[in-house]
Amino acid sequence: MNKRGGHHKYDAKKMTMRRCIMMDSDLAPRFDEDDEYFPQPGYGEPRYATVQRRGRAVPRDVYRGRGARGAATMIRNYLDNRRERQLQRGVAGAVAAVIMNLVRVPKGASIGKNFILRSIGQYVEDVKPVLLKTDRNDLMFYIEDEETANAIKAISRRIRDPVSNSPITFLVTRASAGIATVSPGERQLIEEALRKRYNPESHALDLSEFGLDELFRTRALHLALTRNNIMMTVVNVIDKYYGDVTALSVKGNRLRFLDFFACLLYRLKNVRMLDLSSNQIEKMSELEKLKGWPVETFFFEDNPICGKFSSADAYLSSVHHVFPAITMLDGIPVQRASADLSELDDEPTIPPLRPSFYGNEERRALIEAFIIEYMAVYDDGDTNNRRNLIHAYDENATFSLSIANLPDANDRKPFQENSTYSIYVKRSHNICCKERWERNRDKIVQKGAMDIVVELRKLPPTKHLMDTFLVDVSLVTNNLMCFAVQGFFRDGIEKVDDGENLKYFCRNFVVISKGEGKVAVVSDMLFISAVFIERLRRCKVMLSNLLKAPVANSPTPSATLNNAMSEMAVTELPSTSGVGQDRSLTLAEMAASGDEHVQQQMVEAFSRESKMKPEWSRKCLMDQNWNYEVAGQAFLAVRDKIPPEAFQ
Repeated sequence: MNKRGGHHKYDAKKMTMRRCIMMDSDLAPRFDEDDEYFPQPGYGEPRYATVQRRGRAVPRDVYRGRGARGAATMIRNYLDNRRERQLQRGVAGAVAAVIMNLVRVPKGASIGKNFILRSIGQYVEDVKPVLLKTDRNDLMFYIEDEETANAIKAISRRIRDPVSNSPITFLVTRASAGIATVSPGERQLIEEALRKRYNPESHALDLSEFGLDELFRTRALHLALTRNNIMMTVVNVIDKYYGDVTALSVKGNRLRFLDFFACLLYRLKNVRMLDLSSNQIEKMSELEKLKGWPVETFFFEDNPICGKFSSADAYLSSVHHVFPAITMLDGIPVQRASADLSELDDEPTIPPLRPSFYGNEERRALIEAFIIEYMAVYDDGDTNNRRNLIHAYDENATFSLSIANLPDANDRKPFQENSTYSIYVKRSHNICCKERWERNRDKIVQKGAMDIVVELRKLPPTKHLMDTFLVDVSLVTNNLMCFAVQGFFRDGIEKVDDGENLKYFCRNFVVISKGEGKVAVVSDMLFISAVFIERLRRCKVMLSNLLKAPVANSPTPSATLNNAMSEMAVTELPSTSGVGQDRSLTLAEMAASGDEHVQQQMVEAFSRESKMKPEWSRKCLMDQNWNYEVAGQAFLAVRDKIPPEAFQ
């Protein structure tokens, strides 16, 4: 009974502690230093309290500072420490679990880890991820350094998805990495073992049979690399003292998974020799975690995965998929994979911006004359005069218009006045808004020269800025040509002369020849978007730089063999005047008929892309009857069997 006549109230938390200790005495140390909260002292009370702990009085600084700021700091530190201890207690019985910063990138797997890490590296220095993995299309990795984690958190939503332009979010939380800490004595022994196994002259580090090192056996310690905490400790020591390693051997360590070993990928950049033989690796997906090292000499024998390959070529191909620069595999010299073909696995890079592309001067004169004449009629102050464009379209031509306000870098969309925007929206054939027009598609897609001209007369008056035009010819055959015109224009009756109210357009024309240097449009697709003033300024600077560069009249050499084959498959059109003439011969037919000039061009292109000598390239083309595409496919199928002397 208490003083008020009621029953005593028992502390449920302490009762639970006693029961747990009775079931497992090892839990007692966890409850020795229980969390206590000391409130802010009142007026006249001392700012230092005495904590009774383990039978002795210990003075504790309860509150520092003045006002609510000091109390908030005290509460925040208390909650952080409590959360840290709770995380450690919840890791499968490990008393000293390693707590790191977990970075989660929603939908990061679809974006690509290489792009995300490269983008983070542009803002944050020395990023060293740990346990990079995917979970339900989310990219996850740990960061040991607190400052680095805070820096990554600070750039959340400042990086854009290169495809969708949506902001990328970085969620940073404290979480257990699933490993326990290593005692200072064990870490000292590991450092001593690594110091003994490192060769500073050859920059080689031998970690073979690491768990059987004499330093560990004499002390009856089990410090094998199969233990994740030991592997992580070795990774940190290598990162701290041996960052110049170029040859690394982890032979005979019974490794089955390479998650923690792959952390070295972001700490050692120049590993040329790697020995993973005599381990327990069962899947090639484990080896792919090491993709990115410039390994030239690789040992992988005596792993369970090696016995699953049906042939040596399949084994070599799988290894080349991870390490394309390998020239020595399991002690046997091999032909390294083509550097051009290995680039196909990398993320595509945006080529440098170039001025207009026509192909040749004759085509340029024809296209420019057409654009100037077409825009002069289209920009007439009286839109009714656009009926004169009826002669520019074929009787079976089609026309469609689409509009979408492209967002700016900060995901803003430009405002549009209703006077012209509503006119375009009603006629928009935007496939992203299919539900708006799928029932009346016949009304917004115009067919026939007469219907197209009637539709063009209904559009607002415009004034195109021809000094902002860029023209790209994408396809030329013996009877048609495709080219795109993009630039800026003004529209609206009141704002046609307004220097600030500009819109972006891209117009794709497909034309056919009508003879005597004349063409007719068979397909016209117009895209319109409003833009911000700052984007206009950047574009003007870009255009001024492009005007200083020479016009690209010849195609750029292709970077891959596939690109070369696709280029050879399209025939050149020297003139658009011969629509009714017979079909011209393809390059393969001309070469097969004995045209030595065409044969020599094909041999030079094939030799340049395949890295083979000209005589071997000619033999490959002759075997396939001078079919460039078929010859390229045959080369890819048997390139591993071609003798080394066939290559340059």
